[in-house]
Amino acid sequence: MIGSVGCGKTTLMQRLHGREIAYEKTETINTEDNVVDTPGEYLELPFYKHALRLASFDRDLVVMLASATVAEAKFPPGFSTFFTVPSIGVVTKIDLAEQPAIDMAAAHLREAGATEIFYVSAVTGEGIPELEARLD
Repeated sequence: MIGSVGCGKTTLMQRLHGREIAYEKTETINTEDNVVDTPGEYLELPFYKHALRLASFDRDLVVMLASATVAEAKFPPGFSTFFTVPSIGVVTKIDLAEQPAIDMAAAHLREAGATEIFYVSAVTGEGIPELEARLD
């Protein structure tokens, strides 16, 4: 899972693993079962981006997350070409945003190269079954 600081990567991982949702700042790359959770700084600070590529080795899929509550694009165009596996996009925090903001987050993920887009709220559970089905 790759996304900016505060986009909901760890919260989504907690939801997918059936854990209680509690704020946890991700300081380093964490692996739980078959999911790799990366710190948002690894996307936002250029000198960490190589760590994202290394974390994707031996994985089947890169999941790029964009919060519907953030207007600016956090991924550069074509970002998915950095990886050797397919990339999908997940728009998070859909329970906190209006439809135009959700659509903008999805557009940012498509521009980054996501081949599929999922819309979720880790808090309410909306969209989680569809994402789980894709991840299985």
